[in-house]
Amino acid sequence: MIYLCRCVSTAKAIPKDKAIKRFSVRNIVDASAMRDIRDASAYENYTMPKLYIKQHYCIEAAVHQRIVRVRSAIDRKNRLPPSRGPRKF
Repeated sequence: MIYLCRCVSTAKAIPKDKAIKRFSVRNIVDASAMRDIRDASAYENYTMPKLYIKQHYCIEAAVHQRIVRVRSAIDRKNRLPPSRGPRKF
């Protein structure tokens, strides 16, 4: 059974295995505010928490936002993830 998920951009219900998945890691505050918080903080080595977001995109939104490129008609049928290179440590 293929589960559905929602596209971040268009809110379409799309099959989870067909969705374009991107994992976003960002700081909660921007760089200028982070410096102000660091100066006003009572702690010396305080690390600011980060936002960890997994985003699902439908094909149309991912191509439109240039997250992925357009593939040929034969390659579009392929739902397998692209092969990865050797792991780097």
